[in-house]
Amino acid sequence: MILYKKNILKLFLSFLLAICLFSVMNYLIDPYGYQSRDAKFVKNLTMFNKPNVTNARIHSDGYYYLIGSSRMARVNPKVVENITDKKTHNIKIDGATLSENRLLASKVKEQGNFFIYSFDVFSSNKSREKYSEINNRYNSYLKELESGTLFNKYFDSDITIRSIQHVIKNLRGENLNKQYLEQNSRYSDLRFDLSLKNSGVLNNLDKSNFSNFESYSSEQVAKLAKLGTKDDIFIILPKHASFYYLFSKYQDIENKYFSAISTLVNNTEAQVWSYYGLNDITQNENNFIDNGWHFKPQVSNVIFQEVFEPQGQIENQAIGVLITKENLNDYLSFVSKDIGNIVMKDY
Repeated sequence: MILYKKNILKLFLSFLLAICLFSVMNYLIDPYGYQSRDAKFVKNLTMFNKPNVTNARIHSDGYYYLIGSSRMARVNPKVVENITDKKTHNIKIDGATLSENRLLASKVKEQGNFFIYSFDVFSSNKSREKYSEINNRYNSYLKELESGTLFNKYFDSDITIRSIQHVIKNLRGENLNKQYLEQNSRYSDLRFDLSLKNSGVLNNLDKSNFSNFESYSSEQVAKLAKLGTKDDIFIILPKHASFYYLFSKYQDIENKYFSAISTLVNNTEAQVWSYYGLNDITQNENNFIDNGWHFKPQVSNVIFQEVFEPQGQIENQAIGVLITKENLNDYLSFVSKDIGNIVMKDY
């Protein structure tokens, strides 16, 4: 019996030792970049997020927090850090809803930090909240963020696996930006011309994505907008130009989205940057992958150089425009008219 108890004690102590060793390893390797984004694999900084990882990042020593859907996954926080010299974390959620992103933004502000928030048209579709998996995910994030618990920050099976992978990949000499390099080099099969008559994106897209579009109320958008201070940024990231035609054609999405943008601009102190409509990014098929859903990571370099060194002009929309209360109506009218001039086959 005594021998049995000793063996149990040894097993327990061995288990505690293993926990300590793995925790120390995870702290030193820091694959998710809680302490620093230097010498980290971009996939771990941008592509992988769970409620506990997001919670740990929000409670880390950050300044800017990148909030959005899978489009924000194409933004390496190191790009923003290199331009601004401010510590930056990416806390995107694939397929995020406005409610989820607003939750993240509110927690970032509670910590006294600032956000760069992707105000995405698909995230603005409230009907997606009717799906149980979306509600379950929101509740998971809410529970984790409200708990404030960080005990599993460095001891978790996922971070341990990522630490081990980090070591193996480094020993193999794998490029830290492999994920982005592969995306940047991917061939785009989209075809775009001024008529858009042969745009492959229209033939291949599931048009159900453009049905049952239900806007969030102006009160809900205003609540989000009021979180923004002068050091926060809302940004409308680009999509392939064909999408803008579809937004103007189906479910009156363009008008609903423009109404949300108006509410956002009129109720926030934050900057609001737009890459919506026809510009040098959206009309170039080589800037996009995944059938036009996502821009290539290299595009984010151009965007954030401009955002932090603004030169946007409505009259010459080479890339983006800084929307203000003063130019809001002119800008939306300009973009809508520009898209309306597109001659496209009726699908």
